[in-house]
Amino acid sequence: MDGISFLSPLFLIGAIAAAVPILLHLFHRKTEVVIDFPAVSLLKRAPVQLHRRRKLRELLLLALRVAALLLLALSFARPYLAGASAPSSQPLTVIAVDTSMSMTAPGQMDRARDAALRAASAAPGSHALALIGFGDAATVIVEPTTDRSAIAAAISQLGANATGTRFRTALARASEIIGTREGHVVVVTDLQQSGWESNDDGGLPDGVGLDVIGVPPPAGNLAITSAERRDRRIVASIQNYGNGEVRAPVRLIAGGKEIAKVDVTMAARGAADAELIGSLPAGGDAEVRVDDVTGYQPDNARKIILNPAKAVPIAIVVADPTGSTGGLYVERALKVAGNGREFDVDVRDGREVPRWTAAELSRIAAMFVLGTRTLDRNGRETVRNYLTRGGQVFLAMGPGVDPGTLGDVLGTNVAFEEAPVRTPGATMIASDGRHPIFRPFLHQSGALGDVQVEQHRRLMDQADRTVLARFSGGDAALTEQAAGKGRLIVFTSDLDNEWSRFPLNAAFVPFAVETARYLTKAFRAPSAAATVDARESNPAATTVEEFTNAIERTTRAGLLEAKNAARDIEDRQRWWQVGIVVMLVALAGESLLGRRTT
Repeated sequence: MDGISFLSPLFLIGAIAAAVPILLHLFHRKTEVVIDFPAVSLLKRAPVQLHRRRKLRELLLLALRVAALLLLALSFARPYLAGASAPSSQPLTVIAVDTSMSMTAPGQMDRARDAALRAASAAPGSHALALIGFGDAATVIVEPTTDRSAIAAAISQLGANATGTRFRTALARASEIIGTREGHVVVVTDLQQSGWESNDDGGLPDGVGLDVIGVPPPAGNLAITSAERRDRRIVASIQNYGNGEVRAPVRLIAGGKEIAKVDVTMAARGAADAELIGSLPAGGDAEVRVDDVTGYQPDNARKIILNPAKAVPIAIVVADPTGSTGGLYVERALKVAGNGREFDVDVRDGREVPRWTAAELSRIAAMFVLGTRTLDRNGRETVRNYLTRGGQVFLAMGPGVDPGTLGDVLGTNVAFEEAPVRTPGATMIASDGRHPIFRPFLHQSGALGDVQVEQHRRLMDQADRTVLARFSGGDAALTEQAAGKGRLIVFTSDLDNEWSRFPLNAAFVPFAVETARYLTKAFRAPSAAATVDARESNPAATTVEEFTNAIERTTRAGLLEAKNAARDIEDRQRWWQVGIVVMLVALAGESLLGRRTT
């Protein structure tokens, strides 16, 4: 739909007010009686000229007053240049294309693009179109539009990447775009079973139509599931996801040269180890590759760091290292990571924190603050400087935290109720299941829901805070926010087995380890390649019927029209602000001209 549109067109009724100054102007006009005067030549011409000039000023005043009222009405109506954007009431077809790793087999994305183009051509002419690409996350590539050439051009540029598959995430994003209007969703995917295994939420509203276009997965896939150095050799495990026996070469490459090669035979749906022996460099990294011409590509290579990485230094600040708030559980959890070699853990009483030198602080990759009661003024300043200058801090708001000095410790606002809230038996629920901290709990069998908390501190709402998990009562359990140049993660209960039984739960160790890994990711030496999700390597697929039956249907009651494309476009253009400025200029001109007239 081209031209100017309005978000709130009812405000245009206010333009009627522009008739008021016009009526007043007409009402005050004086019609002089025409009298024939024989001695016209005796009249001076100047008064006539002054009268005409005054009449011109009055007309200008009238124009400025009318313009100001019209601009006010137009500004409140929130105008925007629609271009090819679709109005929020126009029916919409959303085309969601799977771009996850399971679409990287040769020819798969070509077939997916062809299917998406056919879906765009087959969409009703009265429908606007939108395009989504999805993997771990769902990205709106083209907002709702009537420009079908833009959709076709975007589809032709789609490509797969090394991410997982999250069907519910894609459906939730499509639902947001459709909002309250009539809608239809077309999903182009390989129907991979693992796409339903994550703990995320999402479905389609009642009344929204659905078409699922299946792209056939490859007949089989080879994946390197692990690779490690054992003295002078590299041992890699290769998994065969096909239904037939496969023999494939496995290569070891270092410094751009192949230094070892071995052929490995893998039974149907089986695995085998490849032992690669060669002259390994003293340092750096090496890569193991398996030749797989039919399957997915990102899982055909895995890198190995040849020289062992140094342990990542982590500091734990506690209120009493000898008592119940001594950080014992966090310390033990981190010390088992990487067979005890991944983290170098230093537990410090708050009274010792001021002794850290600037050099020592710069070497700390992350800081767990479990208690602040023993931090003096210098100690609070030390932690604050570490965080606001780029440090990574995890804060547990248990009984060891002094609420009155917390602002001094963090150097940023964390609004909360000082008195702890009692919620016996409250469990923790991930709000963002895709966050790296929750990687071990993506399966439905994950133990995060078994965590029980007896007490916690209630955080107030803050716009700059992201809630990662909530307690079953709705209060925030785990949040993340920026603090200066650093990052702050807050757990609203404790990790010392006083307010919660979390440290005794099976989920505690993976939670603590993944949190530490997330906070220290920028500090670590980069691994040569990210490890792909092993579930994504399995091409096992559902049927279209099974896919459709797995979709949860929701009501439209909770959908907000504020999410439609028209509001987004208007918010970017902000023509109402220009209208207000011009209106103020008109009023200023009217004021100056009015003074001269009177």
